[in-house]
Amino acid sequence: MSKKKTASQELTSKELTSLQQLLSAFNQSKVMLADATIAQQDALEAVMANKTGFSAMETKLVKTYGEDVSVNVQTGALTYKEDVKN
Repeated sequence: MSKKKTASQELTSKELTSLQQLLSAFNQSKVMLADATIAQQDALEAVMANKTGFSAMETKLVKTYGEDVSVNVQTGALTYKEDVKN
């Protein structure tokens, strides 16, 4: 048998609390997802800015030292391709 429906019927206290908790958790999850998406976009923009900066630096170094050079990024030492052949 099912309960008879009335105009003023309400959820039980336990049902209402459970529903509210689930809705709150769902909303928090959506906010977390949005925050993660924004953080991902910020990280992507930082990567692209660094890539652009690296490319500009590489172009500057090629103009200064030529294309046939390798740079040790720890020491700054330059090794020319002719030096490697000898």
